[in-house]
Amino acid sequence: MKFTTIDNIDVISEKFIKRFIMSWEEFQIKLKNFIDNMAKNNHLVDFAFYEQSYFWDRIDPKFPSVSMEEALVFVRKQAGPVLYMGEKGEESYHQGKKVFYFISEADSCELAETIEQEWYDSYRLAEQNMYNPDALLPEDLYVFDSSLEWCVVFTHETTDWESEIDNMMKAAESRYCIICTD
Repeated sequence: MKFTTIDNIDVISEKFIKRFIMSWEEFQIKLKNFIDNMAKNNHLVDFAFYEQSYFWDRIDPKFPSVSMEEALVFVRKQAGPVLYMGEKGEESYHQGKKVFYFISEADSCELAETIEQEWYDSYRLAEQNMYNPDALLPEDLYVFDSSLEWCVVFTHETTDWESEIDNMMKAAESRYCIICTD
């Protein structure tokens, strides 16, 4: 996959956060039931908890979760280049290098192909107690357009946890993804 690393990541990152990530105030309102349930189990959900959460945990719940296949179809339908990034401040690998934050641009179809291939390869290798040290993309990935009209989130989580023991490839198919559009 051909890609270009973007230089002005702070500007794009701030715009991304403003557009797709709930503020602490919004988080407290929209996830009140979650916060209350955590408190009942003696788990404090405070600003520190919020700040340490994944971006995708702070995305407005109005945006639907979708299957990985639906998320890939959405990305493939985008014309031309798209932007992508990993979690801010989280150590990950991008293009074979350890990084803490990046934003890159790639062709939508090439990126979707790489996302799909690396995800399924990670499960095939895990069945053999191995991993791919040359992975190009982090497992938590945000794909979006330069105008920030939409974002597709590919998380490291699956929705079929039970299958991870007996049928890892079935579990891989249930990757938790989110499509953010208005």
